Amino acid sequence: MVAPISFDEWKKHAISKFGESASEWAFKCPCCGNIQTMQQFDNLGVDPNLAYFNCIGRHDGKHGHVDMGTKPGPCNYTGGGLFNMNPVAVIHPETGKTLYVFDFADPAEVRS
Repeated sequence: MVAPISFDEWKKHAISKFGESASEWAFKCPCCGNIQTMQQFDNLGVDPNLAYFNCIGRHDGKHGHVDMGTKPGPCNYTGGGLFNMNPVAVIHPETGKTLYVFDFADPAEVRS
């Protein structure tokens, strides 16, 4: 695992890649490679903060039961489960605990 970064560092990185609007921030599932935005989660009526540690296939209802890591994604992976493969460690600004989250997607990979 990589050394944890501060939430502020993580946020600056997101803004530099995708702009100020968090809804446009995109993440890549470490299991299936699915690219997803916080806006896509919001569109489903799901907490957009799940976009950085849950694959959207867990919530979209379109894919039925899709096993973790099924390619092409989305799959049903969650970083909150037994297996945590999230590659980025971020220090929570309020609790000081380390959160493991998905890596940011490459902006060129993001689809609308």
